[in-house]
Amino acid sequence: MTARRAAVAVVVASGEHGDEVLVILRAIVERDPWSGHLAIPGGGSKSEDSSLEATARRETLEETGIDLASSACLAALTTVTPHSVRLPSITISPFVFRYHGDKRITISNELADAWWIPVTELTRENAWVMTPVVIGDGTVLTVRGFKWHGHILWGLTERILYEFLDWMRRPDVRGE
Repeated sequence: MTARRAAVAVVVASGEHGDEVLVILRAIVERDPWSGHLAIPGGGSKSEDSSLEATARRETLEETGIDLASSACLAALTTVTPHSVRLPSITISPFVFRYHGDKRITISNELADAWWIPVTELTRENAWVMTPVVIGDGTVLTVRGFKWHGHILWGLTERILYEFLDWMRRPDVRGE
């Protein structure tokens, strides 16, 4: 069986205290394995999408109202797949965008909430901790995660943001 293809957007914008990243809280939807999770905007590729980058742009607009049409795509990060065989067969391609527009978020029916999280919060000492999470079947896993507003960012999103934060530390990205 061929894996479904999806794309997500790491949306970076300037904030009061430096760069911020758009993080969403997925709405609780029956039979969605990522229901209620912290994530970054994105979703499944459609035939009308010209590329996976276009998928990330479209999904971000649909979910948050943030229009990346005039935003530069700064990087394509490593494509990720779920580690668990219990999850759908899917490949997720992350793209980093620099956003300069209106940062007001429109919460779609796919979301419960959304925030602009300062990168300094994600990179502070002890920001990422080993913490228990309960998955769909009631199993408790201990995972590396970031706690935000009573929720834990972990799993695929943690892997994507970990690479993004490493990418941000590169001298050529910082303009050195």
